[in-house]
Amino acid sequence: MNTVWVLVCDAARATLFDVREDETPWHLVERFEHEASRSKASELVGDQSGRSSPQGGSVHHNALAPASSPKDVEEGHFAHELATMLDQALRSKRFRRWVLVAPPRFLGMVRRELSPELAKHLMATVDKDLSRLPSNELAVHLRDAVRVPPEQRDTVRQPTRHAH
Repeated sequence: MNTVWVLVCDAARATLFDVREDETPWHLVERFEHEASRSKASELVGDQSGRSSPQGGSVHHNALAPASSPKDVEEGHFAHELATMLDQALRSKRFRRWVLVAPPRFLGMVRRELSPELAKHLMATVDKDLSRLPSNELAVHLRDAVRVPPEQRDTVRQPTRHAH
């Protein structure tokens, strides 16, 4: 099985492709959307922040404020969701190697979520936002990153036939 999966994503959407040998077109496996990552930070914060105290002043607990913005937290959730999905698919032997394509910041977020086994099967990373390109253009842009070197390809051995 020389199946290579290519995950092309940003912090709010991802497209997963299955690439077999040097086949084109790529086969769409699944699309993912994470609407909360697109939301404005103010939309992600509940009524808790900025509420008024009974005395009329604003209540702020800076010591308890999160280190990350709500938007960063949602993007982290999406990175975790993608890594978990890939890990399960690898364990199910749905692919052998994979390529991660994402803008630099989100690429780092996804990499931090990878299990050691999943990281071992990562063939290449591309730190560009190509998430809006159509699949035929992606195949051209990522041709070298997706190519499995001949020495790493699985070979199917045909049974030897003997003449009698």
